[in-house]
Amino acid sequence: MTVDRVQKILREVPELGGALAGLPPIRIPHTGNIGTTPRLRRLLDTRTLQRLRGIRQLGLAHLVYPGATHTRFEHSLGTYEMARTLLVQLLHRRGKEFLTAEAVATFLCAALLHDVGHYPFSHTLEELPPDAQGRARRHDQHARELILADEELADLLRREWGVEPARIADIIDEDRPPQDEEGRRLTELLSGPLNPDRLDYLFRDSNHVGVPYGQVIDMERLLHAVDFVPDGSRLAVTRKGVSAVETVIFASYLMYREVYWHHTVRAAQAMLRWAVMDGMAHGFFSGDELLALDDAEALQKIREGTTPDGRQMVERFLKPGRPLYRRVASATMADVEEGRVAPPLRELFRQALVGDAWERYRLGIEASTDLGLPRSALLFDVAGQGKELFFEVPVLDRLGGAVVGTTAQPEISLVAPNLSRNFERQAKTAQLLAPPDLREKALGLLLAGGRSRF
Repeated sequence: MTVDRVQKILREVPELGGALAGLPPIRIPHTGNIGTTPRLRRLLDTRTLQRLRGIRQLGLAHLVYPGATHTRFEHSLGTYEMARTLLVQLLHRRGKEFLTAEAVATFLCAALLHDVGHYPFSHTLEELPPDAQGRARRHDQHARELILADEELADLLRREWGVEPARIADIIDEDRPPQDEEGRRLTELLSGPLNPDRLDYLFRDSNHVGVPYGQVIDMERLLHAVDFVPDGSRLAVTRKGVSAVETVIFASYLMYREVYWHHTVRAAQAMLRWAVMDGMAHGFFSGDELLALDDAEALQKIREGTTPDGRQMVERFLKPGRPLYRRVASATMADVEEGRVAPPLRELFRQALVGDAWERYRLGIEASTDLGLPRSALLFDVAGQGKELFFEVPVLDRLGGAVVGTTAQPEISLVAPNLSRNFERQAKTAQLLAPPDLREKALGLLLAGGRSRF
C-alpha cells in the first residue's frame, strides 16, 4: 500500500475531501461547516434520516437544561464529520494498509445512520420491551430493521454509494457484528472506546447543556496520536495520546453523573415511561407503534391514547412550572446489601434494582395502593443498568509501532481504572419518586411500616 493507494481512495470517496465545488456546506453548532456531495445530500433527505430532526438528542433533559433541544439529526451529522476526520488521519497511517474505498464509504454511511433506530425521546423509552412479556430492543437493533426495510434508502446506498445495506446494518447492530476481518475492524471503529459517536455526543451535549465537562477532551492530541494496532484489529494511541484518552474517560464520567443521570432528568423520564407503560398494559398501543414516530407525534399519541392516570402523568411535565415527581429516597445495591437503607425500604429497593422496567412499574403500583395512595403515586427508576465505563485502549510506543500496554493498566494510566471502578459503584442507582405534595406523606408511611406485602 502506498501514497498512491491513499490518493485513489480519496478520489473514489470524495466525501473524505470535504465539499465539492459549488455545493454549499451544512453548518451545525460546535462543528461548523460540513462539506457535502450530491449523494450525501440525497442520503440526508431520506425519510429514515429526516425523522431524526424531530427527536431530541437528550430526550426530556431540556426540562432541566433549557439548551438541550438539539436533535439526533444534528448529532448524526456531527458523528459523520467526526468519522470523516478520523478516517483521514488513519489513512495517512496504518489505515492505508487496512482500509479500502468500499470500507471507507461503508463506514461513513454507518456513522451517519447509526442512530436511525432511536425511539422517540431517545433513550427514555429504550428500556421498554414492546409489550409486558416481550424483550426490549436497543436502538442499534431497530436500526438494522429500518435500514433493511427502507427500499428508498437501500436503493440509494447500493446505487450511489456502492455499499450493501446489510453490511451497514451488521456494523451498527452490536448483537450481530460481521465475522470477517474487515467487518470487525469497521465495527471496532464505530463502537470501540474511541468511536466518533462518543467523541461527538460528549462535546455536543456538553455545549448545548452549558456545562464544561465534554469540552475537556483534547481532540487535537487524540487525533494526532491515533493509529491501528499492527494487525489492524483495534484502534490505539501512542504514549503521547494516553492523556487525551483520559480526557475522554473523564468527560464520560462527568457527563453521565451530572447530566445524563441527573435526578430530575431521570424523574421526568420515569414519568413519561410510566405513562407509556400504563397505555401498553391496558392495550392502547404497543411499543412497536411508537418506533416510527418522532417526539411530537409520540407525545400526541400517548396523550390521546393512554389511561387517565397516564394522561395526567404526561400533563405534569407539560404544565407551566412543571410539577415533576421528586426523589423520596435513593439507593444502590451496595447500600441495600450493606444495611445503609432503612429496613422498611430495603426490600423495595432490592426488588427495584434486580427487576426490569415492567417489574418496577408493577412494584410502584402495588406500593402505592398498599399505602392507600393513588396508583400512580410512587415510581421506581434505575439509572445505569448495563452501562459500563471501561476504556481498554491499546497503547503504542510510537505511530506505526508496537503495543506496549493498555489504558486499563495502572502503570499506563491511573485515571482509567479508578474512574471505571467509581463509575460502577455509582451506576445502577434506584430512585423512589413521588409527586411533591405526596413526597413526605409517602416516606412517612413507608418508614412507619405501612406496607404489608414486602
